[in-house]
Amino acid sequence: MSYKRVDGSLLKKAFLRAAYVLRQNKKVVDALNVFPVPDGDTGTNMSLTMDQASEELQKLQSDELKKVVDAVAWGSLMGARGNSGVILSQLFRGFSQSISASKQSISSLEFAQAFKNGVDSAYRAVMRPVEGTILTVAREMADKMLVDSRKIDDIEKVLSDALSYSEKILAKTPEMLKVLKEAKVVDAGGKGLIYLMQGFLEAFENPDIITSVAGQKEERSDAFEFNDEENTIKFTYCTELFVRGRDIDLDLLKKQLSELGDSIIVTGMDDIVKIHIHSNHPGQVMETALKWGELSNIKVDNMKIQHRELIKEQTKDVSYNVENLPRAENIEKKTGIVAVSQGQGLKDIFISLGADDVIEGGQTMNPSTENILSAIEKEPFENVIILPNNKNIIMTAEQVKLISKKNIYVLPTRSVPQGIAALLAFNPMLSIEDNLAGMSQNIKNVVTGEVTYAVRDSQWNGTSIKEGDVIGLKDGQLAVVEKDKEKVLMVLIDEMVRGRESGIITIYYGQGVDASSMQDISAELSAKYANFDVESYEGGQSLYFYIVSVE
Repeated sequence: MSYKRVDGSLLKKAFLRAAYVLRQNKKVVDALNVFPVPDGDTGTNMSLTMDQASEELQKLQSDELKKVVDAVAWGSLMGARGNSGVILSQLFRGFSQSISASKQSISSLEFAQAFKNGVDSAYRAVMRPVEGTILTVAREMADKMLVDSRKIDDIEKVLSDALSYSEKILAKTPEMLKVLKEAKVVDAGGKGLIYLMQGFLEAFENPDIITSVAGQKEERSDAFEFNDEENTIKFTYCTELFVRGRDIDLDLLKKQLSELGDSIIVTGMDDIVKIHIHSNHPGQVMETALKWGELSNIKVDNMKIQHRELIKEQTKDVSYNVENLPRAENIEKKTGIVAVSQGQGLKDIFISLGADDVIEGGQTMNPSTENILSAIEKEPFENVIILPNNKNIIMTAEQVKLISKKNIYVLPTRSVPQGIAALLAFNPMLSIEDNLAGMSQNIKNVVTGEVTYAVRDSQWNGTSIKEGDVIGLKDGQLAVVEKDKEKVLMVLIDEMVRGRESGIITIYYGQGVDASSMQDISAELSAKYANFDVESYEGGQSLYFYIVSVE
């Protein structure tokens, strides 16, 4: 069909269809991960980001253009996961900001201009933009639309030509980035964007096409934990809802809710706000919220019932080898720490060292902006340090600064050992500035090693890698490829200690590694490196056999 202008109803269908097409193809995008380790989650991250945007659209009972684009911007912001998800959310944020409230529809030129503004916003969000990525594909797509839309008033034709053109740009990304060329893949984020625009075009071609948002729900880890005593639950009902209105005063609304319960989160903008509260009177919560606007997506859960179900499923008599770790002193803190990690053993370690909350996440399961925000808002601190502990979570953590009114500091830890090293340097008696300086310095003293496996055949810096090979990484760079995980561990540690006369070797072993075999490995390492202290702890992480730190 031919369209000279697009209204909110059609644009809503286009966004939903785009999310659907990406969801159907996310595994294709995941498989384009440059490095063949089990963390190829670009497609999954982009899809989950779009799914939350789609959920916001489904809640929307209006087809007004501005409300549609704002819902997408808000949903993608809260759902952003990984670098690719953050870039996508910024693209939609910039797109939304270009659409005025008075607009009922937009022309092909206005669509192109809004998309270009979104691309500019995404570029600004990246500290060091790299060409040959999703940013390049998005920019070229926007430039093509801008040129064509000045001559053509058919938005379907403009999108179709831009899609064909951007596919050619995507095919050239291996020439722009050496790592893509060596791995013989195109950029995963760029491919994901192509699928999104394909969905847009399909909706314009056939407005009645499937736009289902039904998808597999992710497992979410609550930011609070139930203990064994049901009577300790002071407020029974976990109440969540959205308020849409004008000039909503977040601080005043939060103050009004403060007498109705605890674990209060009031986040958003002046026209759309999300409320989370534990209360014994959810009806009063809704009455208070109604004073500010219309309510939507109301959800009330009885936490006592949830608690009973959780207790039934809990594993009994599970212990972790953390008794030798230094314990955080029980003194008043002025700064909270929220860390991201995977595995119960690593979570226990972070908590024992002073982290106030640990969000489940890491490789293949990056937490969303909302996940991190929820954990932060439930902490009784005005200053909060976030330890992402993964390079693909840093940008998501930075997003929280845009939403939370607390003082948020993101320490760019790229691995679990870096996060632990940072925590060891934290002193609750020091100022936030002194702590950040000390923690940053401690990160520099750590060498990180990881032992995992290859999920596909690949090439890396001239080294041939076969699917199933065990891979050893030193600070993210390939160090050894073998068939046996213990042999890889030993060779990797050789590389990590090279040039050091003494220090500490710490190994966090994951799922599938036997504790007795770990004892044998530790004994062998202690004999081999007499000037090093060798420690091992059960991390419980999946996908990575061993995580190692040398300091």
